[in-house]
Amino acid sequence: MISEKPEIVFTFPACMGGVASFNYNIINYSKLIGSFYSRVILLQAEEDSRPRFTDKFIADEVTVFSFSYKENQYSVMKRLASLIGGREGALVTDNALTVNAAAVFESGKTVYHLLHDYYYVNQNIQLGDLVDVAIAHSSFFSDALFASSPHLFLGRSIYIPYGVKQCPGFPEKKSEGELNLVFLGRMDESKGATSLIAIENSLAGWGVDVSWTIIGKGPIKEVILGQWSGKANVTFHEPDSTDEVYELLAKQDILVFPTIFEGTPVSILESMANGVVVLVNDLPGGIRDLVDQRTGYRCRVGEIDDYVKMIVQYNSDRELLRQLQVAAFERAKLEYDININADRYFEEFLRFRDRRRKVKNNRVVLSRLDKPFFPNSLVRFIRSLS
Repeated sequence: MISEKPEIVFTFPACMGGVASFNYNIINYSKLIGSFYSRVILLQAEEDSRPRFTDKFIADEVTVFSFSYKENQYSVMKRLASLIGGREGALVTDNALTVNAAAVFESGKTVYHLLHDYYYVNQNIQLGDLVDVAIAHSSFFSDALFASSPHLFLGRSIYIPYGVKQCPGFPEKKSEGELNLVFLGRMDESKGATSLIAIENSLAGWGVDVSWTIIGKGPIKEVILGQWSGKANVTFHEPDSTDEVYELLAKQDILVFPTIFEGTPVSILESMANGVVVLVNDLPGGIRDLVDQRTGYRCRVGEIDDYVKMIVQYNSDRELLRQLQVAAFERAKLEYDININADRYFEEFLRFRDRRRKVKNNRVVLSRLDKPFFPNSLVRFIRSLS
């Protein structure tokens, strides 16, 4: 029996990371999701070797859509469009593949495009009016999109703060002894994971005793392990769920996050929710919404000494550290509670009838091989030769 409710469809990559966590939290924590028949489509590209996202979604349907970038993308979009369906409702996504499929095959749904960082802002500019509403969880990126084309995005580029699960009470922290430092993120160059050892070595030179907890997976994990070979004050973890991440974060004092490419880092929100002070690079975007001198410190990009200086200061002034930890916890609870903010997203999704553009002038442009008259098997073969 087909549900009489309007339909909401989420599509995003099936891999571990901030994008999947964002969608997971929006879907699983909103009390308003029952207003829709909800479906999740996890996009799994053959070329994507990143670890799979395994947390369970509270949705009416969850489907994995497998495809290859070597295929005829018209054929890929046709298959995806058949999954999206043609029922009235909302389509929530962060990728051009989904938006283009909905446009070429007329999904009938209002398209909500999620802006996580500059990559998605640029993508949205290219998609133009194929997107009905763009939602950013950083005021900076919402403003950037509106400024790019005010006539197109007036009232359609909006900022809704993100959120994460909140701890019921402030996790107890040690008041003395070695500091507990944590890194939480994907193991790659852009997240600054290779910079951690330089911070460790400099702290050792200062005579500051610290314990490191490094949480994450990624392509340079073996490189990181090699950097820390012989160090007795570090442990590595690859938790399978948010609950396991929170168990680790509850014991930490300071998040050390020298990332160089971010939107609104979930790792910062989860750290603040566990009373962890944040040290992070001063990047435009969600970081500036989240972190100030009440909850941590924004370091100059590339300046490892800034991280060391602040850790040394917090080590010598435990009362200040405690004040910042409590402030981070309280701010997360007040402003970034997913139980509240997830409903704010669904309040917007429930406006889908009013939000759909009446006219869409942009057209989907496909490459020479991505045409309906080319057999998919032939296109895949040709692209496999390159």
